[in-house]
Order: sequence, then C-alpha cells, then structure tokens
Amino acid sequence: MAKEQKTMMETLQGEVRASWNKASSRLAAVLAVLIMVGLPLVFQDYYFNILQVKYWYYCGVVIAAAVIYVIMAVIFWNRDRKWCDGALLKGLKSNLSLKSLTAAEWAMLAFLLASAISTLQSEYVYESFWGNEGRFVGLFMIILYTISFFIIARKLEFKKWYLDVFLGTGMIVCLIGILHYFEFDPIGFKNDLNYLDYVDFTSTIGNINTYTSYLALVVGVSTVLFTVEKEAKRKVWCTVCVVISLFALITGISDNAYLTLLALLGLLPFVLFNSVRGVRNYVVILAIVCTEFIGIGFTVDKFPEHVLAINGLFNVITDFKGLPVITVVLWILGIGLYFAERNVLKNAKESNLGRWIWLAVVIVVFSGLGKVLYDVNIAGNVEKYGSLRKYLLFNDDWGTHRGYIWHLAIRIYQKFPILHKLFGYGPDTFGIITVQGYFDEMVGRYNEKFDSVHNEYLQYLVTIGIVGMIAYISLLVTVLARLIRKGKENPVVLSIAMAVICYGAQALVNISVPIVAPVLFTLMAMGLAACRDEK
Repeated sequence: MAKEQKTMMETLQGEVRASWNKASSRLAAVLAVLIMVGLPLVFQDYYFNILQVKYWYYCGVVIAAAVIYVIMAVIFWNRDRKWCDGALLKGLKSNLSLKSLTAAEWAMLAFLLASAISTLQSEYVYESFWGNEGRFVGLFMIILYTISFFIIARKLEFKKWYLDVFLGTGMIVCLIGILHYFEFDPIGFKNDLNYLDYVDFTSTIGNINTYTSYLALVVGVSTVLFTVEKEAKRKVWCTVCVVISLFALITGISDNAYLTLLALLGLLPFVLFNSVRGVRNYVVILAIVCTEFIGIGFTVDKFPEHVLAINGLFNVITDFKGLPVITVVLWILGIGLYFAERNVLKNAKESNLGRWIWLAVVIVVFSGLGKVLYDVNIAGNVEKYGSLRKYLLFNDDWGTHRGYIWHLAIRIYQKFPILHKLFGYGPDTFGIITVQGYFDEMVGRYNEKFDSVHNEYLQYLVTIGIVGMIAYISLLVTVLARLIRKGKENPVVLSIAMAVICYGAQALVNISVPIVAPVLFTLMAMGLAACRDEK
C-alpha cells in the first residue's frame, strides 16, 4: 500500500512538474516572439515618437510576462503544496541556486548590480533610473533586460523556427528600408519629414544608425544559417535572407554597416574554413556582397534621382576598378568549388589548415593596417592615402565628430572621483554631464550638443563605470564562448554568435537604444536556452 502511494505521489509530482515546465516554456516563447516580431515593427505616429512607442511596447510586454510568470508560480506553488508536499518547490529552489548560474548569467547579474549601484550613487537618481534624459536606457530598462533574459534563457525550449520568425520580421524591415532607399514610401513614414530627416530615418526602425545596428543582427543570423543549412527549401529561404539583408545593410547609408561587414567577412572563415563546402559558401557570400555593391553603384550612377545618395566608404569600394573582375572570379571559383565538392573532393576530410592560413592572413592584414595608421597619425603622411585619409586620420573630426566625442568622454571620465570611476555618473546620464559642463565648448566648436558617446563601450564607461563596462563586455564574451562550444554539436547556434559579434563590432561607433538592444538580449538568451543541455 505504501509503495502504491509512493508511486502515485511520484506520478503526481511528475505531472505537476511537466505542467509547470510546459506553461513556463510557452510563456518564454510568447515573450521571445513578441520582442522579436513586435518591437521592430510597432509604430504609432511614424518617426515622430518611434523611440517612445517601442520603449513602452517593450516595457509592457516584459512587465506583463513577469506578472503572468509570478501568477503562474503562485498557482503551481499551491498545487505543489497540496498534492506534492512541496517537492516541486524544492526542485525549483535547487534550480535557482547560485551554483546553477552559468558564467553568462553571472555577468548579466553583475551588469544589473553595477547599474543599480551607479544609480544609487548618482547625483541624478531619478534620471538614472528612468533614463529619461537620454535614450531610456536607465536602470529600469536594464532591470527589464534582466527579467526577459532570465525567463527566456531558463525556460525557453529552443527550436529552429524561432530564428525563422526573427528573420521573417527582419525581411519586412529590410524590404521597407530598401523601398525607402529607392524613394518609395508606401506606408507614409516620411510624409512630414524635412529633407535632412528624410535621409536620416528609414524603415520601421528610425535613425539610420539604429537601423543598421538592427541589420547587423539579421545579417549575422542569416549568413551563418545559409552556410550550415543543408535542406533544400531552407537553403533557398536562407539565401533569400542573405541577399536581402546584405542589400539592405549596404543601402542603409550609415558607415557603421562596414564594421558589421568587416566582422562578418573577417571572422566567418574561422567557422567555415575546415571543409571545401565551407570555403565554397564563403566565396559565394563574398560574391553576393561584391555583386550587390556593383548593382547598387550602377543604380546610383545611372538613376541618381530615384535613389538616396550614398557617400563614404561605399564610394571607395564602388570606385575600385578591379571590383567587377574580382566579382566574376569569385562566382567562377564558387561554381568550381561546387562541382569539385560533388566530384573530385567529395571524400575530402575536414581539416583546420584553412583556419590557420586565414589566421595568418588576418595577422598580416592587421599588421599592415597598424603600419598605415602609424604612417598617417604619427608620421604625418596623410595625403598619399587619398580618399581613405578621412577614415585613417583619427582627429576630432573623425567619424562625424566621433573623434571629438570620444576624446570628450575620456576627459570627463578622467575627472571623475574614484566612486564615479568605478560605477559611473548614472545610467544614460551622458547628456546631463555634457550640457552642464561642456555646452559652450560643444556649441562653439560644432554648433551642436552631444548627448551620447556614439560608442557603446565608452558610453557604459562614463555612465556605469569601469565595473559596469567590464560586466557588459563579460556578458557578450561569456555568451559567445558558450555558443561557440555548443556550435560543435549544433551549428545553428553559431548564427546567434555571429549576430552578437556583428552587433558588438558596429557598437564601436554606435550606442544602445531600446529599439534594438532588447532584440540582442533576446537572441543571446535564446542561444543560452539552446545550450541548457550542454554538460
């Protein structure tokens, strides 16, 4: 009799546990989808309140999810207490123990704690909490990042289709952005904009810098999925995503797109160069990029009245006379490798030789770049580099005054007392600092005020200190490390790793905003969810 009761109790406990896992997993899935789909697409008064609308949308979604999660927990706690003698609660406590935290989760909590301390010791506690004097990236937003991060990372049952949902939304954003580039505005986003804002805002995202930071995530996911996908229909879908997302990235006008491309094309060989198939896929991606540059360049040259003007590095690339030849060679090489893989080299074994060769190439390239930067910035030989000199010469005017803003941020940080050096001036308070102490200097020099550093890492250094910045970088690094380890058995998660890398690269000249950052945190959490079964 006692044995039967024990068996019934174990069965009941299993049913309650399974019901809880199913309910919490569905909640995590809904949360992830609502962020990935809703946040990039939602708007109300077009661009005039786009930041506020997306901010409040994200707040509403995460708060609702947190409330539902608590209600569910109370319901299941009552069931557990009545039917299972608290067995489920004991299991949950064990699962939520400090020992169960991964390195990435520790880094997320450290980022939150640093932000909280930064807020409490700030002279502007209210502004630091809400981020209302900046881009709404105050402590409150970081709390929401943390809540959504843990719900998804801990409870989501990862499926490949989540990435399809992400890419499907990305394609809508890309296509609208491409239409805007060709000066088609079917939804009417730009009806009441002046010409300057007409150029600076695009798609359903808003500012072109924010738009291309979102595209960094889309490009990162789509390119890796293209390289690892073997099933025919999915291969076609991933190919379409690669072509459209890269086209949108190039026509996004912002030069931060080229940091994304540099990270993508520079690091992708470390994933692919262990097989003939991988080399072929990389060559095809290069060929697609070059073809799109040629096509867009032709359109700009022949039909300038029908497209938005693109300047900067785009002109440097499209003016290169050897680009068509390189493109043809790449396509021929790609086709040749395809047939070689199917016939001559079909039994070739995987080898890391290609990765080592690429590492040598990267070292040589960066050594050469270092020599050029020395030649320009130290030796003073600027003029011999022609149109590239404005990118190679680092002064206050570099990068649309980013050189000045970065120097200003470093000056500000150097003047901080030790506590502010550790924990900053308060989340999203950079604009307060500059207006209070450097307004006349900024206006006198450039006739404008700067309320952000335009470098996500420097922004965190000044606002939440060296502790907060290190915590944030540690979060990115630990997530990447775990995804790369998992990628050996599940290559799909490498697509999320590449998205994080591409975002991190463009963040060198951009800042975090609640239009894109929640998607980044969601993707990272999804990646960690896929790694939960890792031993």
